[in-house]
Amino acid sequence: MSDPAAPDWGKVIEKHAERVFRIAYRILGSVHDAEDVSQEVFVEAMAVYQSGPVRTWTGLMVRLATVRSIDRLRRERGKPVSCQVAEAVSSKRGPDEELIATELANWLRDEIRNLPDQQAAIFSLAYFEQLSRNEIATALDLSPEAVSTTLYKARKKLSSQLAVVLGDKS
Repeated sequence: MSDPAAPDWGKVIEKHAERVFRIAYRILGSVHDAEDVSQEVFVEAMAVYQSGPVRTWTGLMVRLATVRSIDRLRRERGKPVSCQVAEAVSSKRGPDEELIATELANWLRDEIRNLPDQQAAIFSLAYFEQLSRNEIATALDLSPEAVSTTLYKARKKLSSQLAVVLGDKS
């Protein structure tokens, strides 16, 4: 006999599949990797549900998609980063701008691998998914102030790394 309080997994997947994929794709830059991570997220979400109640499905899915995508980035360290960056390349750009946008997106993905877990997750949600401070706080079960502080630290670290890459000694 099935649990009457159990979620309809088809509806859960249908409601969250696009967002989970979008988060994974924006972090990873690869359709194949984003599809793999999406499958991992839904399997893990089911396991989380089976171990106890889920406060918010959206928060759980956003958190899992972000964390699993960052995990995949870290596992792939040393391998070439995919060049599938559709959002970063506009048809109005010339080849030089496309190359710069692609290289910058690849550099950013590579550097996110080196951020502490919470900084990487918050930065990714803020810039790839464009979530507000309050939305990130809800998804990651943090205070909005903690989100702001962590985002500041992530930006500062990435900015200093970019300055090193660009040869800026200031």
